[in-house]
Amino acid sequence: MRMKLYRNLEEAVSQKLPLGVYCKLTNIRNKIRKKKQYLTPFRTPSIHKVDDGSDHIYICRRRRHNRYKRGVVAGVTALAKTYHLPLIPIQPNGVIIDCGANVGELGLWARQNGLDYIAFEPESLEADCVDLNAYDGQPLTHRQALWHSDTTLTFYSKPDTADSSVIDMGESVVTSSIDAVALDGAVDLSAYSGTIILKVEAEGAEPEVLAGATETLLKAQYVVIDCGYERGVEKRHTFIETHTTLSAAGFDLKAAFLREGRMLYAKKGLPCGQAT
Repeated sequence: MRMKLYRNLEEAVSQKLPLGVYCKLTNIRNKIRKKKQYLTPFRTPSIHKVDDGSDHIYICRRRRHNRYKRGVVAGVTALAKTYHLPLIPIQPNGVIIDCGANVGELGLWARQNGLDYIAFEPESLEADCVDLNAYDGQPLTHRQALWHSDTTLTFYSKPDTADSSVIDMGESVVTSSIDAVALDGAVDLSAYSGTIILKVEAEGAEPEVLAGATETLLKAQYVVIDCGYERGVEKRHTFIETHTTLSAAGFDLKAAFLREGRMLYAKKGLPCGQAT
C-alpha cells in the first residue's frame, strides 16, 4: 500500500515538471538503474525523443519511455509479438495498415520488415509522433477516426492511458467533434502485390471499423485485432462481433493473446507461423 501511494505521488509530481527537467531527472535515474534509454526534449510541452545509442523513437506521454528500457528495437519487437506479427510470412511489396497507431511503433516494425506503412491516429500529439517516427516528419498520418461510414463523431479523448475512443466510456474525458471515415474510401491497396496486413485497435469500435472495411478485407491477407474489454461503459469485449465478421470474410483464427484480447487471423489457405 505504501509503495503504491509513493508511485502515485511520484507520477503526479513528474507530470507537473517542465519537460526539460523531467528528461534530466529521468536520465539520472536511468543511468543509476542501467537502463538504455536517454531522453531529450524535442517539442514542448510534450514530445520528447528516446535514444538508446543505436535507435530512437519520439513519444509524447511521460513514462512511456519505460517500454524501451532494453532498447527501442526490443520495445517495438515486444509490441509486435503481442499482435503475433512475427508469425506472418512477409512477401515484398506489401503494407501494414495500422488503425490506432498511437506513436507509430509498428511503423518502425514495418520498416524493419520491408513493408509500407499506412497509419490512422486521431490523437493530435500521437499523430505528430507517428509522422516523426514513420514518415521522417512528413504529415502523412491519417488523423481521422475510422467508422462504418464517412461522418462526424464525438471523440472521447483519454490519451494518457491510450484509451481514446469514439465510443463513450462514461469516464471524465475531454470530448470534441472529429471527422470519421470508412477505411475502404481512405486507402488504395491496388499497388501492393505482397503481404497486406490490417491491424485494428479502436478501443471498442472494432466492429464498426471492420464494417467500413469490406473491400479492404477482400485484399488483406492477415488481420491482427485487439478485441479486448474496452467497449463503452460496460467495458465489453468485441470478440464475437469481430470474429463473426472476419470468418464471413474468409479468415481463420490462427493465434490468440487472451490477456490482451489480441488475435491473429489469416485468409483461408495462407501460411502462418506457429504460436508459442
